[in-house]
Amino acid sequence: MKPIGVFHPGTQHSWQTARALQSTGQLGWYLTSIYWLPEEFPYRLIKMMPPSVRAHAKYELSRYVHPDLDSSRVHAANAIEWWRRIANRAGSRQLARLLARASDASMGRPVSRLLSQTPVRAVWGYDNVALEGFLAAQKRGIGRILDRTVGHPSVYNRIMDEVYEQYRDFFISSNYRKPSWVIDRVNREHEVADVVLVGSEFCKSTLFEPEVPKIPEEKLRILPYCYDDVFFFNGRVRQRKKGTPVRFLFTGQAGPRKGIHLILRVFERLPKNAAKLTIVGSLEIPKEVFARYRDRIDYHPTVPRDQVRSFMEHSDYLIFPSYFEGAALVINEAMAMGLGVIQSSRTHVPQPNSPLLMKEVSEPELERCVHTAIDRTHLLEELSQDGIQRAREFTFESYTARVSELVASL
Repeated sequence: MKPIGVFHPGTQHSWQTARALQSTGQLGWYLTSIYWLPEEFPYRLIKMMPPSVRAHAKYELSRYVHPDLDSSRVHAANAIEWWRRIANRAGSRQLARLLARASDASMGRPVSRLLSQTPVRAVWGYDNVALEGFLAAQKRGIGRILDRTVGHPSVYNRIMDEVYEQYRDFFISSNYRKPSWVIDRVNREHEVADVVLVGSEFCKSTLFEPEVPKIPEEKLRILPYCYDDVFFFNGRVRQRKKGTPVRFLFTGQAGPRKGIHLILRVFERLPKNAAKLTIVGSLEIPKEVFARYRDRIDYHPTVPRDQVRSFMEHSDYLIFPSYFEGAALVINEAMAMGLGVIQSSRTHVPQPNSPLLMKEVSEPELERCVHTAIDRTHLLEELSQDGIQRAREFTFESYTARVSELVASL
């Protein structure tokens, strides 16, 4: 039986999908935009750089490699994605958005080339970046698996409109809504796909909202994600240290969709000796607004994944009050590492009976959860034990079994 091709211009959890297929002998190829292949162009040019620049370049590119992926099956194409990331780092957000649209649409040609070079029985693509690759596969009668990693953009717009009305100063601009071309593109991907995968019940629920074109029920499957056991692992059971502040960690894109404004507003009111907050990730709110809270926060920009693990090792609780997700990988990672988790229900909910599951996404509700974590000394140990146990449902081995079952049913 022919294998399966996987493609995504970034990462998402595509590394894990490719690994799962590879481990069962079903990976034909994995196509992405940036992947650290030292002997290939343009990566080999790094050897010619001055030592200080070379060290920094290697550090940056270390984020774009997975030691368990067979590099002979990895293909890196799509130079536009390089320029998009450069523009984003430089703060040119409008240019980055234009380049993102071009990058998303540019995967069709390399997918078509790989379909000719290494035939596969199906391609596995991801929301908003799959359409051109799917159309190339459809022409050849090849199956199309769409991995929908976040809820529908029409529902996102409705939810974030409400957030914007209440917390405008935390938005970098009023241009936060997903444009109509993204919505049209997503709807077209649903049409062309043979199977639409989602990682959580919440993500699935957004596809049945009134503003979303109907998707046949038989197309939809829930496929829970795994955590990456190369970078994260079953950790120790956490216990509170008496007389020390509770250590909270947020990691990811620190913007309104993730509820970063709720976190900042709540922690502003906490006594400094009660809690510490560390934020790791790209800052997606105005710098002048963030400056108002800077003295309460230990902030670090985006770091490689092994360093995220280090931050988790030195934290007690993950805090994740997101308004809109698919199935946040960071929750599984945190549970595996033994952290307690404060989270909203707008994503994957592995601990449905936790007292730290927010009943709604709001300041008062987040404040209740944070105070509960601080006041109930033994809660951390209870949630840590439970989380480590539940994380076993989301190991790479479990995910591989679910992927194998899925592809066998196609």
